[in-house]
Amino acid sequence: MNSHKSSKHPVLLLNSILLGVLYIAIAIVVHGSTSVTFGHKIAIFFGDSITYGDGASNSSHRWSTLVTNALNLQEDNQAISATVLQNTVPVLANNGRDRYQQDIIQRSPNYVYILYGLNDLRYNGANFSTMNFQNDLDEVVAGLISAGIPPSHIVIGSPPYINPTGYSLYPPYNAGSTTKHRQYRDATKAIARRYHTKWADVYQYMLNRGASTLVSNDFIHPNDFGHQAIKDAMLKAN
Repeated sequence: MNSHKSSKHPVLLLNSILLGVLYIAIAIVVHGSTSVTFGHKIAIFFGDSITYGDGASNSSHRWSTLVTNALNLQEDNQAISATVLQNTVPVLANNGRDRYQQDIIQRSPNYVYILYGLNDLRYNGANFSTMNFQNDLDEVVAGLISAGIPPSHIVIGSPPYINPTGYSLYPPYNAGSTTKHRQYRDATKAIARRYHTKWADVYQYMLNRGASTLVSNDFIHPNDFGHQAIKDAMLKAN
């Protein structure tokens, strides 16, 4: 008489395991686990220290995270502090013009938010100019659209407001002025209108809603209220 123990067929056992995993996955999604990002559209945020989150009390208060939370997107923050957009001699490391293909296009986002220009307008390099900034922003936006990102999914913000005292501080970023700030603001608008992307007048929005009260004690970076204002301006972009 055979005394061997019976066991489930291997295929049936595998199906049982897969079914169990499926039940667990469904339970996680239904209960809203924050670790589940399946189905969320990705937004890349491209800029300098303000987009990175400097000035905010923590990363949950930076404007990029506030935007993604408001729109139920998945955040991919590709900002690098102390960078500029333009690739102008002297060429600064990690400038936006040189890294947009790797840091945006190759990551295949659904949406792109660009907030550059504040360091460009303050940098004291002799060849840094509104024209060079606008030309390089033009190349970046044209490249994004050629890669298949719809213009309506690209949001360009003007350089954020800072306390005017900050224009002459922190060399080599000490060559700013209100006049240059407005020129760079107009350059972002010109590119947005040319390519029919969305544009947010972040500078004017902050100026009208508290100005220097939205800026931290370093005169440059927005505080939590400032990051909130940038978020609101970006959500109102048209």
